[in-house]
Amino acid sequence: MPKALSQSDNELRRMIQSCKKPADLLKFGHHGKPKWRKFFLTYSTVTRHWYLEWSSRDKTKDTKLNLQNVTQITLGQKTPKFERLSRRDVTDKSFSIWYEVGEKRDTLDLVAETESMFLQWTTSIRALVKNKVPPHVMELVKRDVSALDMSEPGMKSIGLMSSMVTKPQQQLKGKKKYEAALETTNVVYGFGLNTWGQLSGKNREEKAPLLLHMNTGENPTEIAGGWSHTIMLMSDGGVEAMGHRMGTGLEEDETYPKSIKYTSAGNIDSIACGRSHNCLLTENGDVYTWGCNFFGQLGHGDNKDRNEPTFVQNILEAKAQVEISEIACGSDFTVALSHTCVFSWGSGKKGALGHGDEKDRFLPTKVDGVKNPTGIACGAHHAIVWSKSNRSMYSWGNNGSGQLGLGHTDTVLKPSLIESLNGQTTLCAGAGGAHTIVVTFEDGSKSSKTWSFGSNSRGQIAQGSTGEGAKVLVPTHVKDLDKIQEVACGSMHTLARSEDGGVWASGCNHFGQLGMDGKDYLNRFTLITSLKDKNPRSIACGAVHSFVMCPKKWLKDEEVDKCMKCNVLFTFINRRHHCRNCCGIFCNKCSNKRIAILSLKLKTPQRVCDACYAQLRARAR
Repeated sequence: MPKALSQSDNELRRMIQSCKKPADLLKFGHHGKPKWRKFFLTYSTVTRHWYLEWSSRDKTKDTKLNLQNVTQITLGQKTPKFERLSRRDVTDKSFSIWYEVGEKRDTLDLVAETESMFLQWTTSIRALVKNKVPPHVMELVKRDVSALDMSEPGMKSIGLMSSMVTKPQQQLKGKKKYEAALETTNVVYGFGLNTWGQLSGKNREEKAPLLLHMNTGENPTEIAGGWSHTIMLMSDGGVEAMGHRMGTGLEEDETYPKSIKYTSAGNIDSIACGRSHNCLLTENGDVYTWGCNFFGQLGHGDNKDRNEPTFVQNILEAKAQVEISEIACGSDFTVALSHTCVFSWGSGKKGALGHGDEKDRFLPTKVDGVKNPTGIACGAHHAIVWSKSNRSMYSWGNNGSGQLGLGHTDTVLKPSLIESLNGQTTLCAGAGGAHTIVVTFEDGSKSSKTWSFGSNSRGQIAQGSTGEGAKVLVPTHVKDLDKIQEVACGSMHTLARSEDGGVWASGCNHFGQLGMDGKDYLNRFTLITSLKDKNPRSIACGAVHSFVMCPKKWLKDEEVDKCMKCNVLFTFINRRHHCRNCCGIFCNKCSNKRIAILSLKLKTPQRVCDACYAQLRARAR
């Protein structure tokens, strides 16, 4: 029986495995500028030695180093090759491999893109050179399949390697290579109410999409908004929050994203926000909650608030038979679904939990009457669940404006079938304060259809008249809003993202939550023209604020008329300067420092804004 690996052994195995895959390292030489090269580890079954190989345009040069010839590894920049260029801005990610081949003594001087890559490469090579890899771990990493492992030490692998693993940007030069690196990173534009910093920054509201200034190196992949706070899921698995402390769980209101401390047994798959509470779901189906718990919406069996994500223990019992696959939050309640059933907990006001009464539940409780659910959306006090296999949709909860789509305005305490949508396949749906938006496909149709129902008091469903009492009781087709891929609902506004990358908005615009300055509300879906060329990837809504996530790219000069730091207007003398890291536009005073940005393939010092410079320098130290 194979020996079980300890945590440290498993981490070492993971690092060595990762180093067997080609990775970009910046190679310093005796002459010329540093160059990006693909490095990877291989093991020869003939010599039984480990090798470090790298790509090179000069095929006459030896691009393989036997680790048996390595004498030492030093961190930092302590060799003549490094001293020749004196690049102190990347010292923290620099290391040198000293080796001897016959009478030849030389160094391989490298810089990693990130701190994690630096740790991974230095740890792996040191362990292999000093024979610090435990035998049972060594056997595993030798057996791990790698298409680039060479069975004979004399075989030239570089030609094969360059044709197999060269990334698109490796063939690009200059500005295009930089833009290709930018494309792998997301940025977020926010607009609407910002009283507590839920959009970041200190302006009370933003009437037009504003670029959120993220911490250097961070890449958001999902975003969710509550009433006065926002949470974001980052590509490295971290969670960040900003806004009112009641929702974020932080010690004070935060006007810029701040990391949330948590301990989970798996990678985070998705996040959700209620009015003042939050929920996250891991890849293995575990649910964690934190924030306000007055109605038991955190699901821990009490009404005590939690400042950090806390495991919802009660669902563990149900997981013996089901695995949670999706989560959603209403104002003060939470819903989780598996492939066979639905659970809900928190405030039972207006029947929001679907248990046949209006009682609060402090623990996750199964909702009867829904089979094979595949999707969920929650409004303030109502919920909708759909099943793609059954091509059906159910709704329950508050129905005072017809937001359940059942043809009446009576409160519904248990899941009820929405007859008019029966037989259609649901692509996505969103629920707001008192309205619902659904996108479906019909049999044989090549295009989606968008339906809306509920309150239209501020034009949030884009149907007919507006004002107090304006409502639609059954799903009604929204004209001129087809080919929609994603919808999101706020308290009284709606966003929709189309296949061609357009973002459309309708409803209340009192705080600028539609991203268009001017009108107080819109009763038809209107394109947000300022986002037209930004290729949006996803959208999200808080109660009265909105977000659009896009690939990172430079802002156009005409988009910004004043410095994004000091707010001084640009003139012929006070000219615009782009920060190469965050892509914002600043005056010379706020962006006159330079530093390398290896994560964006910029190996020479680049102009950056003061905030990015401080973050990059802090990481370098």
